Amino acid sequence: MSLKHIKTLSLNPYMMSKIIQSFLEGYGSPVEFKLLFYVLPIILSKDSRERLIKANRISRLETVFKKRDYRDYEKLKLSIQSNLSGFLDRFIELKNLTKDTIIILVNEEKISIGNSVVLLKKDNYSNYKNSNISELLRAAFYLGVIFSKSSVENLDYYLGVKSS
Repeated sequence: MSLKHIKTLSLNPYMMSKIIQSFLEGYGSPVEFKLLFYVLPIILSKDSRERLIKANRISRLETVFKKRDYRDYEKLKLSIQSNLSGFLDRFIELKNLTKDTIIILVNEEKISIGNSVVLLKKDNYSNYKNSNISELLRAAFYLGVIFSKSSVENLDYYLGVKSS
């Protein structure tokens, strides 16, 4: 099996739709469309996902992604951007997959898109028996919780995305 086929199987848009659906459930209100494109690049990053699995309802962007330890030789805190490193590359790489995923969610009537994106059908991450899937969806849920506490402009700044 070629690398391309393995990538297609592992980055299945139907599975990715569960991730975005969990994100929307965590967000808890209508979401600006462009935020959907931020979900997969963050959740599919092992470092980000591991931090989000430990998040809770009171977590914020700064508390989840900012390392609290200091480097002995620098005595400086590491920035949020360093914990989300590679985001822009993953953002570009996963753009088409995110589009396919959104199409699936609309076709399955799980979301509706107007001025913003509205979740129509919830899918609780705790209903999944497979711990890998449950953790992946939990991370997406808490990313939604965290994003709901920040403005889009603030998220763009932290992620290094230039708004047009």
